[in-house]
Amino acid sequence: MITIFLIHPTQAEPIRSWTFKQDSVVRVGRSKDNDVVIHGSLVSRHHLELWNHQGHWQLLNFGANGTFFEGKPVQQSPVDDGMVIRLGSTGPRLQLRLESQPEETAANKHLTAHPLKD
Repeated sequence: MITIFLIHPTQAEPIRSWTFKQDSVVRVGRSKDNDVVIHGSLVSRHHLELWNHQGHWQLLNFGANGTFFEGKPVQQSPVDDGMVIRLGSTGPRLQLRLESQPEETAANKHLTAHPLKD
């Protein structure tokens, strides 16, 4: 599960959030056909995508003005819990929070698939 928080421009507090549980791709940008719509002059229509591959999230930049992490542009990056990215060098800030879904343990999956015989 991933939650995206839009951070207030002058304060370190979220002003909006979006949560996605089972999605494999989350699209972020200015266009209304995105999963997360962010308005701003530095936000591209289709700015970035977050890809979920087997519980590991990746960020992919498509924005003309770039996506920045710790002041540096990124094209592709693993998503770490709590990371704050910026759309454009001075655009909106987003915080990405990860939460693992409760999963069966490998042992339970094994037992479910192959019940023990007496």
